[in-house]
Amino acid sequence: MSDRVKFLASFRVRLMLLLTSFLLLTIVVVFLVDIRVKRRIEDVVADQNRQVNEAVSDGFGDLTQAISIALDTLKSKRYLYDKLERGQLQLPPTIAHIIVTDQRGAIRDTTLRTLAKGKIPVPDRPEGATKEMVGDPVESEVEIPYGHHQGAMKTYNLPITTAKGLFWIVIVQEQQGIINRIDKASRLLTDKSRELSNYRLAATAGLLLLALAIAVVIAWRVTQPVKELARAARRVAAGDLDFSVGVERSDEVGQLESTFNEMISELKSKRELEEKLNQAEKAAVIGRLTQGVAHEIRNPLNVLNLSIDLVSSKFAPADEPRRVQFARILSTIKDEILRLNRMVSDLLNYGRPAKLNLKMIDPGALVKETMDLIRPQADEQGVSIAVESEEPPFTVEGDAERLRSCLSNITINALQAMPAGGQLTARLERENGLVLISITDTGGGISDEALAKIFEPYFSTKQAGFGLGLAVTRKIIEEHNGSIDVLSKEGAGTTFTMKLPASQQESGAAVLPLGAQ
Repeated sequence: MSDRVKFLASFRVRLMLLLTSFLLLTIVVVFLVDIRVKRRIEDVVADQNRQVNEAVSDGFGDLTQAISIALDTLKSKRYLYDKLERGQLQLPPTIAHIIVTDQRGAIRDTTLRTLAKGKIPVPDRPEGATKEMVGDPVESEVEIPYGHHQGAMKTYNLPITTAKGLFWIVIVQEQQGIINRIDKASRLLTDKSRELSNYRLAATAGLLLLALAIAVVIAWRVTQPVKELARAARRVAAGDLDFSVGVERSDEVGQLESTFNEMISELKSKRELEEKLNQAEKAAVIGRLTQGVAHEIRNPLNVLNLSIDLVSSKFAPADEPRRVQFARILSTIKDEILRLNRMVSDLLNYGRPAKLNLKMIDPGALVKETMDLIRPQADEQGVSIAVESEEPPFTVEGDAERLRSCLSNITINALQAMPAGGQLTARLERENGLVLISITDTGGGISDEALAKIFEPYFSTKQAGFGLGLAVTRKIIEEHNGSIDVLSKEGAGTTFTMKLPASQQESGAAVLPLGAQ
């Protein structure tokens, strides 16, 4: 991977690019939202101005029409309220009443029958009023104490001078209609402004939520591998080195995962090396121990064995019952001496380099010979023996005496696991170029804790023995380029399976006699 690709794959660079992209996106979105809001506000303001202008224009138009009606009434002899009631007159929409007074406020004509021949206050005579002159309107409030129109009402007082003198045209305009229209336009602007503010707020909140979601995703992507590494570190601290962390990324986190896997591999290699060194140290100790044992123990055992043979032949009692008892006692002593010799042999075989005497061997014959050797002991314990073998006979290249020792170790252990009787089965079969020799007992089985250490030197579940039998057995099988496995469950028996490379020769292998070298 090139430096440029590594740089772009860096988590820091990707995070910087992501944040920059999000910042640019935020700026663009806010800019577009502001443009949209401004346009909407401009449209609303323009619409409000149009409505206000229309309301004001309508008000002035109605006012002009009301003045025209009032001027016409000065030339008529019929009152305005009479024309209104007869349907001969229709007031403009924004005009409530029209009142015509003289210069003292005496009502000459009105659209309100209740005000006929009454009087209302009017402004003072305008300066410079001349004949046929219409002055500027004067706004004021007039108290109308008659009927349902009681109270102050806003009026426009228009002075007009005719041949009969000065008159006032008092126009009471319906302000509420204009105000309502203006208020409606104002409320529309307010509502639209609030709507646009909410729109802007929603857009901002959406951006913040998006930022939060991105932050959560980034935090999860960063912390999840770290959590996995922390869990893996706890496993390493507990001594578990048979795993590796999945590397799915190429950034700094992926580099950390790769480094962590390298650390596990190094620790595993170091532990394997330490185990090999420990085994080498144990082998050296055993080698020195076996030399002393061979000289200090085996010679006295040989003397004892010869002495027992001499006693058996020279000093046997004449009485038959006593002779049988005497022979049984001497046989027990010889068996114990044989067991001590076997322990010494185990020590010698485990501590010194192997010197195999390889020959073509029929493993079926070895199994039958081994079963014949243990059959008397099996009969005494009530253990039945069975040998199962596939045809044709198998052939392996190996050291017959060493392999017979392996079979003897396994079968004797099986008998010891069935003191009250049981079934001991040996089975031979061929599978994928290997000869499989399985020894199965129906004893009490082996615990999981002991099963993990069953082939370790000096480990034993029995009080007697050095714990080297199975360790020596595995060493011999491995020297034959084979392997040995064990399956066991407490209360359900145990099966040892030796796997040896099959010879190309399928038949014709000699059945070696017991004790052949």
